[in-house]
Amino acid sequence: MSAPILALPLFLPNVEVDFRGWMGGGLYVRNLARVLSELPAPERPRIVIITDGGLDAALPRALFNEAAVEAIFEPTGKPLAVKPSLAPEILTAGAPDPARIAAFLDRTACIFPVLRSMFDPNKALHWIPDFQHKHLPEMFDAAEIANRDTEFRIMTHSRPFVLLSSEAGRADMQRFYPTATAKTYIWHFTSSIDVAAAAAADPRPHFNLPERYLFAPNQFWKHKDHRTLFRAMAALRARGIGATLACTGRAVDARHPGYGDELQRFVTDNGLQDSVRFLGVVSDVHLRELFRHAAAVVQPSLFEGWSTVVEDTKATGRPIILTDLPVHREQAADAGSLGSFTFYPPGDAAALADRIAAAWPMLTTGPDEAAERAAAHSRRARADASARNFLAIMRDMQASAAG
Repeated sequence: MSAPILALPLFLPNVEVDFRGWMGGGLYVRNLARVLSELPAPERPRIVIITDGGLDAALPRALFNEAAVEAIFEPTGKPLAVKPSLAPEILTAGAPDPARIAAFLDRTACIFPVLRSMFDPNKALHWIPDFQHKHLPEMFDAAEIANRDTEFRIMTHSRPFVLLSSEAGRADMQRFYPTATAKTYIWHFTSSIDVAAAAAADPRPHFNLPERYLFAPNQFWKHKDHRTLFRAMAALRARGIGATLACTGRAVDARHPGYGDELQRFVTDNGLQDSVRFLGVVSDVHLRELFRHAAAVVQPSLFEGWSTVVEDTKATGRPIILTDLPVHREQAADAGSLGSFTFYPPGDAAALADRIAAAWPMLTTGPDEAAERAAAHSRRARADASARNFLAIMRDMQASAAG
């Protein structure tokens, strides 16, 4: 059986190459390409990128380094970069052959991620990351809510294939779109953090952090609920608990442009400058080491589709204090006996402060070699299962289209 072809449509109006500041979207696509590339060579799908961002865009450049990715094309079919494995199929006398390119792309089994109701319906795998606008409508304006409802209804009722990120998402779809007819797949991404990679420097001196610190690696979007976390830090300080919180991520929320400034003012007004540290966007290596050395990770988000923070914590074997959301419970169950999960009611700063206060005397700084070995083994197994699951989805789409 020939390897199926997966096309990643990273162009407008489907997506913008930089995902409009949504770092999770770029990480999601990179993670997919990575786990598929880690399959044994005979089992890998063939991946091509379709982009209007050119070769200067960071995401296509990063994706092209993955083993399963064979080419980058413009939406017109013009090749921008081609690996030797594909060149004989689409070149004639060393030059791009439009007819051969068209024939190759016509064999595409799956177009993903499709975030708009477009493309060949028999090949488009429409992705609904979550139904946050139904749970937290206050986070969206009326126009975006209406647009999401329109797009999601088309995807679930007029398109054959929809991919969701969790069983919690499936429950939401059944609740909010009970007459949906699309065939629904669930696909869990896994962390791309590899604790078996070459060790890097301790991040604490670089970021001027104390020996023990809490770590909150999230974008400063309003639904990530840093405000509740900062209120909990103020409550801890009032109790005489001198915990330090390190925060990474972009300080801009496109839907709520002033939110980052509000958080900064809260920290200043409450004298938390020494307790709450803003580290900004950090490199992948620094991110890995901040996870590994943290006393615990805190995930205060009010809503998630499938949390990258939780997956990264599982990959590094650190304890985590997180909101009691159905999807977080699902991710904890997926971890089996790995790691330590402490839940608190979303938005409850007093409860969060209580959880941290109870854990703080027992929390020790990482890395924990034994926990990391178990985490690495578990992550590898989950990544392999994730890749094979997506490959099975592609095969099933092919069979359904052919039937």
